[in-house]
Amino acid sequence: MDFFFQCLQVSKKLRVHFHSFMLGIHRRLFELQKITGGKDPLVLVAKEIADQASVICFDEFQVTDVADAMILKRLLETLVDHGVVLVMTSNRLPKELYLNGLNRD
Repeated sequence: MDFFFQCLQVSKKLRVHFHSFMLGIHRRLFELQKITGGKDPLVLVAKEIADQASVICFDEFQVTDVADAMILKRLLETLVDHGVVLVMTSNRLPKELYLNGLNRD
């Protein structure tokens, strides 16, 4: 991932540890919920991220929380809709990224 990120010839790129990323997402969703007056804060968060990065490289991607899984589904789909490219590494096998998770359909 180090080499890949360094070689990216893209000005708007972000490399982040997945756990830190999710903490920031939860924080920003909480902040926006207080000021948006019922608007969907997830769409606003995705737009903010897409404005800052056209490529996001996640280190140690894994989902261990059902709430994170629900947020991620919509967030990642919205980021991709905005043209953001997502690259992920993990210390787990792909089939173990949401090991024993709920609502797997």
